[in-house]
Amino acid sequence: MNGYQEVTSASNRVETLKKLFSEIDLNKDQVLSFHEFHEYLSKKSGKEFNQELLGEIFRTIDRDKNSVINLSEFVQGFSKAENIITGQISQVKARIAENSESYTNAQRNLVEAKAKSMQNIAENNLYIVVKKAEGLKAGGVTGNKAPMVRIICDGNSMDTTPVPNPTNPEWNQSFTFPITSDKGVIRIEVWDTERNKPTNFIGELAIPLQALENQDLHEDMLEIKAKNSEKAQGKILISLQWIYDLPLYLEKLIAEYEGALKEDKLELDSLETYMKELLAPIKTSQLPEWIKSNQKIEVIEKNVSEKVNNLFEKTLGNTIRWQKMTVVSIYLFLGLSVLAMFLRADFLNLTISIAALLFYIKQMDIPLNFRVVTALIIVSQFYDIFWLWNYFHAWIVAGVFFKVALIVSIVNFFGKFVFGAVFWKNSIDLT
Repeated sequence: MNGYQEVTSASNRVETLKKLFSEIDLNKDQVLSFHEFHEYLSKKSGKEFNQELLGEIFRTIDRDKNSVINLSEFVQGFSKAENIITGQISQVKARIAENSESYTNAQRNLVEAKAKSMQNIAENNLYIVVKKAEGLKAGGVTGNKAPMVRIICDGNSMDTTPVPNPTNPEWNQSFTFPITSDKGVIRIEVWDTERNKPTNFIGELAIPLQALENQDLHEDMLEIKAKNSEKAQGKILISLQWIYDLPLYLEKLIAEYEGALKEDKLELDSLETYMKELLAPIKTSQLPEWIKSNQKIEVIEKNVSEKVNNLFEKTLGNTIRWQKMTVVSIYLFLGLSVLAMFLRADFLNLTISIAALLFYIKQMDIPLNFRVVTALIIVSQFYDIFWLWNYFHAWIVAGVFFKVALIVSIVNFFGKFVFGAVFWKNSIDLT
């Protein structure tokens, strides 16, 4: 069940979409042009709606590709339009999570690198990945059987494993060379082999180490040539990176991550705004206007929502599917409440858990009702604290039945911190 798509019942949604179609159709010709769609959404958002994004949405809804959208296409294609933005939001969030992790790791590595630098322990390494070759020429009379690559740099030599593909071998092997002189040359030689030993020379290329002095990663398909000749013998794809000042490199990397995160967060804000504006005409939440229109509340809720999301992702180690998390939380809450009710008189938690289940199944104004459920959970926590305060000492020394009741109550008490956070986040995401 998609949280964005289930904001209203199916029948109400169709009627609302028909009214929305009529509202967008400025010239009342029973079809929507791109201009009408763009003008309407721009007016609703108070700024120009992203034309590239709208173009993708428009093409998706316009099934017969005649550059206008009729009522049937609009009603049937609106969910696809939501999915486009939802998909982009998911991609940006995944990118933010990945860059945030890389940013944190880079900061940690920078601290370690600076500590080593203060102890005069400097790292100066060349990193090479030999990926593949294309169009290699025959290496001798019999033709190349299993080409290999030999890398020579700063007095050291390393070989790839021979690959039995005469013309288009793929190695995907990594090498690290310690560098002592910054005036050196990287020599890449391609050899034919027999019984894992180089037999016939195919071609070579040379790269001055100084060409990599910016410490960036360089990946290129480079031409190899016969020795003492300009005759091409094929091409080889390699990536090279020379890191001679690790703290400087990491500082640059951190700055790049900061820039990328800033851009991604701006893009996420923009996409979420577009989603709100796209869905605004068909949402029927009864949230008080002072909550819906209060920017301060919106900012606070969004910040806390992000922190909850980050906390769950760090704890569970992956991207959270909040719809699934909501369902799991509802049934766990209900199960624990039912179990507790059989062991002790507790109708408050049971009532709240049943209400949460009904609200979710019926999709009854989730933004409002899940906030109510969260508030009731907070109230029930005070009730549980009162109960535990009065019965803990007596029940801990009582029989097995009382001890089980006590354990279930404690588990439910701590579980409700998670359940409440999940329900509250759901109410924000669907506002």
